Amino acid sequence: MAEFPTDPMIAKMLLSSGEFGCSEEILTIAAMLQIQNIFVSPSRQKAAADNAKRKFSVYEGDHITLLNVYEAFVKHKKNSKWCHENFLNYKGLCHAVKIREQFKKLLLQFKVPLISCDGDIDLICQCVVSGFFANAARLHPSGCYRTVRDDHPLYIHPTSVLYTETPPQWVVYHEVLQTSKEYMRDVTKIDASWLYKLAPQYYEFGTEREIAAKRAKLM
Repeated sequence: MAEFPTDPMIAKMLLSSGEFGCSEEILTIAAMLQIQNIFVSPSRQKAAADNAKRKFSVYEGDHITLLNVYEAFVKHKKNSKWCHENFLNYKGLCHAVKIREQFKKLLLQFKVPLISCDGDIDLICQCVVSGFFANAARLHPSGCYRTVRDDHPLYIHPTSVLYTETPPQWVVYHEVLQTSKEYMRDVTKIDASWLYKLAPQYYEFGTEREIAAKRAKLM
């Protein structure tokens, strides 16, 4: 993974993508995660920018939303006028195209098959979890999120498509931005069972009582 010019979690996600049959989609997501501020929101046109963003947004979260943006950009022949009309960062998207090509060459070197899952969102999200399983959090009754491993409080960043009145119970995130609070950025809704399935060496499955009983047997 050291050969990948990105963080280890994204590298793990890329290298796992062939097993999930969605390497084409994961290449795109990995490239888009390298770009800051894909969505442009001018202060005088905030409502229009928000409406434009909603066209790409999906309830699964930011990773699939970024995939939608990239695919639409390519479909519209990487047109700068189209980006301007849809409040998208044209230069950033062009850079993502180049980064995607770099990642693609690396996957070929590692003999990862280049294959598309043809829109199977669950497969893509599970592949995201395979890379970001350590960055998992669950919704707390107080309204904040708590990391699964150390119960640390986090919040969904206001720019996330999952910043809604009905936030998901379980998520994984790419990074934390620290301002007045600690905010999760690039967030995806997940099924809690995926954590145990995809990272059994990291997570235990069951209720607190069941897990305590398992640990007692090992002592």
